[in-house]
Amino acid sequence: MTVRRPELRWRGQGVAEGVAVGRVLRLHDGAPNVYRAVLDKAADSAREIRRLRAAVRLARRQLLDIKERASHEFGADHAYIFDAHLLILEDRKLFEEIADHIQREQVNAEWAVKVVADRLLAIYAEIKDEYLRARGADIEDVMQRLIAALSGKRRHRPQPAEDAVVVAEDLLPSAMAELDFKHVRAIATDAGGWTSHTAIIARGLGIPAVVGLRDLFRRARTGDCVVVDASKGTVILHPSPATIAGYRAAEAKARPIVAPEGGREPLRTADGVEIILRANVELPAEYEGVRRYGARGIGLYRSEFLLSHRGVVPSEDEQCAVYQEIARIAGADGATIRLFDLGGDKLGPFSDEAERNPALGLRAIRFSLRREDLLRAQVRAILRAAKNGRLSLVLPMISDVAEVRRARRIIDEERARLEGAGCEIGPVRVGAMIEVPSAVLTADLLAREVDFFSLGTNDLVQYLLAVDRSNDEVADWFRSLHPAVLLSIDHTVRAARAAGIPVNVCGEMAASPAYMVVLIGLGVAEVSMNPSYIPRIRRTVAGIEARRAQEIAAECMRCATADEVEDLVRQRLGGWWPHLFPPELLPAPREPEAGS
Repeated sequence: MTVRRPELRWRGQGVAEGVAVGRVLRLHDGAPNVYRAVLDKAADSAREIRRLRAAVRLARRQLLDIKERASHEFGADHAYIFDAHLLILEDRKLFEEIADHIQREQVNAEWAVKVVADRLLAIYAEIKDEYLRARGADIEDVMQRLIAALSGKRRHRPQPAEDAVVVAEDLLPSAMAELDFKHVRAIATDAGGWTSHTAIIARGLGIPAVVGLRDLFRRARTGDCVVVDASKGTVILHPSPATIAGYRAAEAKARPIVAPEGGREPLRTADGVEIILRANVELPAEYEGVRRYGARGIGLYRSEFLLSHRGVVPSEDEQCAVYQEIARIAGADGATIRLFDLGGDKLGPFSDEAERNPALGLRAIRFSLRREDLLRAQVRAILRAAKNGRLSLVLPMISDVAEVRRARRIIDEERARLEGAGCEIGPVRVGAMIEVPSAVLTADLLAREVDFFSLGTNDLVQYLLAVDRSNDEVADWFRSLHPAVLLSIDHTVRAARAAGIPVNVCGEMAASPAYMVVLIGLGVAEVSMNPSYIPRIRRTVAGIEARRAQEIAAECMRCATADEVEDLVRQRLGGWWPHLFPPELLPAPREPEAGS
């Protein structure tokens, strides 16, 4: 008699939208065992260095093959990942450091590679910037490949079954490229974040992915039944028959869809209110999604990627070239470039010291005003790029009018300098990010100083509720439908409307169908999100009435707690539009922490 194992649930971070039911395929990181061997004489050291040089050549050929395969299977925008790997492998300083360790310690090449790699990975682990810290996986990947090349072995490319859900502690980029994704239904990893290569590639391929699950890999076995619900960041191991049946239905509805012909036509609610859906982008791999999913331009370009992906400051000309490409992709609908949102956990190469309270420290506009050289160079690059397209810039984490006035003075000075030098520039609108309580409370004053608002709900919720959503101990207190959040959005929209300026909501709230209804009810008419979410939100918006959304929002504003708001939203959306809002797309009741 077979005993059914109980359901086990984990909660992580959904980084690529969708739902999937399948069978676990456990993938090990493939790290080879390395042992220290002491050499007898100097001639042995010379031989090991020759082996190292030959291994570098072999690893380079392998990486070129992988890059070509990635280009065919994932698209050229994803293959750029392996350019970074080739640069690491061809780094002369790195080679010399490994060779020096071989000679100085009289050890085998494999051991020297491991020692140098471990030293580098320890440095990367301490970096505060999320994107740059995640690039430690590139170092690890290249070093593992180099160690394997020293043995003459090539890593095996697994062949997933048709319903495979890849479960791993972490997925190195080349392991992703070596997988046959034709049969992979979803990905679930213990490590990773929004900017990890796993997340980037999964979003590009439209494969549901949940990361940051801590110990799923240890508990799962190949062949186990598993459910991945990226919309809720949930993974269920050994789901019951009833759970499987529910998710099978959700899986069919949640399969990624591409904007149909005419997907760029004006979007209106069922009662005629126009809603504009724009894209949030950061990485080159996400650019294609702007066209593919029918975005009306780019609502938020996170420019700090230009700093964090290399760890150095790009020149004004390099920035200008990127912004021109962003303008080209956005087309006539235009793009909004957020000035470097550095500081806190994003200081990257600009600070050697950890701040005691980084979220409240020298970050965003404060950092830019402290480092005027960076601010002025970025402003000049944007003004120059605007001659070839429609660009706006937005000032991050504004807390008072004085910051806006000081920043606008710098922008005006750089505009005058460029014009005086005979440089061709274009018009650029200037906006303010509304994401801290003081900006909400003074929104009417700020609205007189800027051309538009960008409302960042992720930071706004964090600062309003004093909750770090990346902290597992308090993550359940991060409630986007908290009454304070709704009141803040309402106040900001009203202030913008009175001043005659638009508001773009660019946080994660906009990517949730249920939350989108509430936003429309609060008067929001322009939102931006990860491009792959746009078709689902488009379908939702076209099927609801703005009048009823306003009724729901008004009721929500009278609620006293987030629980009351979520209960009300579940009842109203599930009752009025059940075809658009099955249970899995509604706010879920609070669940206990999973997997423990």
